[in-house]
Parts: sequence; C-alpha cells; structure tokens
Amino acid sequence: MVFAGGGTLGHVIPAVPVVRALRARVPKPGIVFIGTQKGLEREFLEKCGLFDQIHYLDASGFKKNPLHNLLALWKFWKCYRACLKLLKSISPDTVVGMGGYVSAPVVLAAWKLKIKTAIHEQNAVYGIVNRYLRKKADRILLSFAIEQGEKVRLVGNPRTSEIHQRFKNRTTPGEKSLLVVGGSRGAERMNEITLSLKDEFKKRGIKVLLVTGRAYYRRELEKIRKIEDEDFLVKDFSSDLPELMFRSRAVASRAGATTLAEIMALKKPSLLIPSPNVAGNHQEKNALKIVERGGALMLRESELNKENFLAHVLRLLEDGKLRNSIIANLNWLAEVGACDKFLRELDEMMACG
Repeated sequence: MVFAGGGTLGHVIPAVPVVRALRARVPKPGIVFIGTQKGLEREFLEKCGLFDQIHYLDASGFKKNPLHNLLALWKFWKCYRACLKLLKSISPDTVVGMGGYVSAPVVLAAWKLKIKTAIHEQNAVYGIVNRYLRKKADRILLSFAIEQGEKVRLVGNPRTSEIHQRFKNRTTPGEKSLLVVGGSRGAERMNEITLSLKDEFKKRGIKVLLVTGRAYYRRELEKIRKIEDEDFLVKDFSSDLPELMFRSRAVASRAGATTLAEIMALKKPSLLIPSPNVAGNHQEKNALKIVERGGALMLRESELNKENFLAHVLRLLEDGKLRNSIIANLNWLAEVGACDKFLRELDEMMACG
C-alpha cells in the first residue's frame, strides 16, 4: 500500500494512526510513503519508523508567478513519469492520497496504471489537488461533510482517534489555565495580544502558556524574557501540543485540521482564530463547521483585539454552563472511530479487487 502527501504535516499526521493499525496486522503489509523533498514531513517520516520505504519527489505547488508555474508544470511531469516507474516496481494494491501537491502525480499515475485509489480531505473545503483528484479517485474519504455521492464516505480525521485513545483514561486538570498557540509558524497578532494581557491574566489568577512559533520567539526574545514568569510561560515550539492542550482548561488557537482534530478528541473548550492567509480560507470554514454546532467560540482576525480576546477567554474559563455545553457538543462532533472507519474503507476497496 502507498500513502502520498506532504508540504505540511497536516497531510501526513492523519495517516499515522491508520498505518500503525495496518502494521499491527498479521501478516504485516508492505507500506510505502511518497512525500516532498523540501516539505516539513521529511524529518517526521524518517523518525517515526512506520514505513518500509520512503520516497521523495521534487514537486512544487502553483503560485501567481507565471514563470514559477511553468517550472511547477515541468516538475509535475517529471514526478508523474517517476511515479509510473515507481508504482510499476512496487505494484501496490491501493494508493491513498492524503493531500498536498505531491499527491497529484502519485494518484494520477496509480489511476493510469489501474491501481485502486483513495483520497482523504482533512479540511472543510477541498484543497486544489483533491478537488481535481476526486474525479479520478475510486473513493473519497472526508473529515467534514463537504459533499455526498456514491464514492464519498464521511470517516473523520484519524488523528482524532489517536488522541482520544491516548488521553481517554486521564483526568482533566482543574486549575484556571490557558494555552495560546498560533500553529507551527506562530501568529504574530495572537502573540502580541496575549503578551499585552499578562497583568490582566495575573490579576484574575489565570496561568498562561503561549507557544509563539520559532521566528517570533527569536525576534522578540528580549521582550519575552522580561515578561514571562512561573504563571506566564512562553515557548517557541512544542513537539507535543496535545499534552499542553490536555493540561489547559481552555485553548486559543488557529483552526488547522490537525489542531481541530486534537481539540475535538480532548473535548477542550476553545477559542478559534482562523488564519486569513491560507488557501481557500479553509481555516475559517473548518472553524465554522464546529462553531455552528456549538463546539467552540470563534473570532476572525479582523475582530481580534485585547477586549474581544479577553472576553472570550474569560467565558471559556469561567462560564460553567457554556463549558458544559461545548464539551457535550464535542462529544457528538468528535469522530473517535475515524481510524477504524478509514481502515474499513481501505479493506472494502481491496476486497473488491
């Protein structure tokens, strides 16, 4: 079996619990991953040790620059030809595209070779690649109910299953604490507002952990060192955000697909502040799917100021009725069986021959 995806870890992490479950089977299937040469996934994939083979393609996405797009098309053609050769040599029974531009040549080569194909969309709107590949794929696996159809299956995000299993028997801490995180690259406005509210949080007995992102942390290190103390901690990065989320009473965060899967799995009251600088405005669409069902609060970046941020955070920390409502709604929204559903779809595809 071949999994393909990358460019961001959000296209890789959801595959991990599925692959772990496949590896636990007897006999163990051979599993290959195809990612990008320069994507964030390379170090992660090589450390996780789950794959029999890992291959990297020199793929590139499209931008507004016409010259860049000509280069991207040329790279796509080279990747496609390489994938035809690679898939012929591997001869997999199924190819699963997890999203990102690198998955396009892999899935299309599999389609050309008449190999069974599936795609998984983590967001509440199709990415550019999956919007095209859905026409070719034998099965479309969704995290959100984007559409219905004969080959469409709503399975959820397998990351939700993974985090639910990890934390389901642990007791949630009771102290008044807040985690603020702006994604792997940070969010400057969220960082600045959180830092400016330090005295207000302290006065109200709220412990804060702010994860700034590495670039901001390096740039503002002197200011951070003057501000932080034992009740107001600042980190540049965390390799285990679910653990930090679990330890917090509430979370203020961007609305990437992996982050939302973790928040839902932990049933964590959250304030979602979608990044406006992403393709298709998908973070806002992700957040709205949860907010409309009472599973979170949301502020758009254009609405974000000290007063709004503090007011929403205080509601999440102190309004018991609101907290209970959010937690109850997340119990319905969190698809903790996502990994099993994903596996059932793969098994059904393979059984069809």
